[in-house]
Order: sequence, then structure tokens, then C-alpha cells
Amino acid sequence: MNEQIQIPFKKDGKIISLINMKGGVGKTTLSVGIADFLANYRGGSNKKILLIDVDPQFNATQALLDNYCDEDYFESILPKERTINKLFKPQVQFSEESKIPTTEEMIVELTDNLHIVCGDLNLVLANKSSDYSYIKKLKRFIKDNNLREIYDLIIIDCPPTLTIYTDSALIASDYYLIPNRIDRYSIIGISSLQKAIKNLTSEEDIDLKCLGLIYTILDDELTAKQIDMKTNFEEKSEVQEVYIFTANTSYVKDIQVGKQGPIPTRYKKSRNDLQDICIELLDRIESKELDNV
Repeated sequence: MNEQIQIPFKKDGKIISLINMKGGVGKTTLSVGIADFLANYRGGSNKKILLIDVDPQFNATQALLDNYCDEDYFESILPKERTINKLFKPQVQFSEESKIPTTEEMIVELTDNLHIVCGDLNLVLANKSSDYSYIKKLKRFIKDNNLREIYDLIIIDCPPTLTIYTDSALIASDYYLIPNRIDRYSIIGISSLQKAIKNLTSEEDIDLKCLGLIYTILDDELTAKQIDMKTNFEEKSEVQEVYIFTANTSYVKDIQVGKQGPIPTRYKKSRNDLQDICIELLDRIESKELDNV
């Protein structure tokens, strides 16, 4: 039997993929920020959060381990294969039984309320496989280990590309959330994403709902050109189908170069942004769940 993390009562956790088919939109920073804020910055109402890093760049993993973990990624985590790649590693022999890893084999506990499945550069090799069963691996890992009963939310940081593990993340999810930066090419990422989602939900017959779009890395005051781009973007048919959050993330230079590192909760301005985003996010999830009652 799989060993389980012990919990005092069962939860009914929801799973959210953060994804955009365009890079450089602040997706990982938002994933880390939401996970960290909900787990560690809400006082008595903290949530139990699992962040799953399926982006081969594994920036979310590096940011959180550097701040919360005494273990060295390259010395103790990667050599023991305690990463997401353990799910997608090809079988050496056909006679081998396909086994889903346990929580102890995969999950690193950062704080009492914040845990992570670490990312791995080796995921680029998994995408070369033609084994279609791989796209169900993440869903099986969550189900077989009863992770919905352990965590309030499972947040998946996806890469900005269509891959086996991107599909695996979306198939495992209840919802997806779109981080988006205002620029002239924004619509390309959204259009590609919406087409991919529609194809996937149709082929796999899954009920995957969009929680909405969050504008990221906004200047305190938008220029006339930015306002024009934002207006044109929101007039596109692909965007009109999507809820747009009133909350957003601000441009904070220190997230890239500050002494506190790349975790946005370490900076007051970003922490305030995340508080507003998390309130709206939880309200959106609740309203979506009530729609199903």
C-alpha cells in the first residue's frame, strides 16, 4: 500500500493549473505567490497547499527550496529522484509493473502548510515518448495517494508549451488560471491555449473550467499605448469568453533583483496584490462549485 501523509480530517481539495502558451508572463511568480500566500500568510485561515512544478525550467522549485528547505536540490533531492520526473520516467522493461510513487517518494515538505513536488529538467526527455498513458500519470498520482483529502488546493505550474506533462496537468485539474502580461502578442498565447483546451476537453471528455485571466507585472500607471493594447486585447472573441480578475500583480523590480529573492510574498506591494488575488480566486472557486450544486 502507498504510504500517506497523516491528516486529522479529510479535505476536498481542488486542483488548478496555471498556464499560458506564451512565456514571460509571470506565470511561475504568480504560482509561487498564490501557493505561498495561501499557505503561510493568512494567519489562522491558512490553507494546506501542494505546488506541483511541471515546468522543465523548475524555477518555482528553485525559488521555494532556496527559501524554505535545508535540503540541497542537486545533492539530495535530484539524486533520489524526488521530482516530478519520477512519474514520467520510461519503463526499462515491458514486464515491469507500472507503479505510481507514494507521497514520501515525491513530496517535499517546505512548511507545515506548503509542500512541493519538485520540477526537473529531465522532463524534456519525457515529452519525446509516444506512450499516451503518460498523460494520465499525474491524475493517478493524485488519486492513488488521496491528495484531495490532504490539501485544500493543489496548484500546478505548467510550461508555456503543449507537451505530455502539460496535458497531464490539465487532465488532472478542475480549473485552469491564465496569467497574462499586456503586450502586442498577448492574444497569441490566449488563442493557442483556448484551442488546445477545447481539443483536450473534447478528446478526453473532461470538465475543465476556466477561473479567469489575471493581468501580471503591471506598471502603477498604464501608458496610453498599454491602455490601447489592453482594450484591443479584451475585444477579441477568445478573451470575451474569459472572466478577467479585478486584482492583478504589479511590477516589482525587487522580485528579480531584491535581497529577499524571487518569492513575491517577501515584498509588501506584491503581498498586497496576492491578498486581493487570493480573495478573488477563492470566491471564484466557491461560485464555480455552487454552480454545480
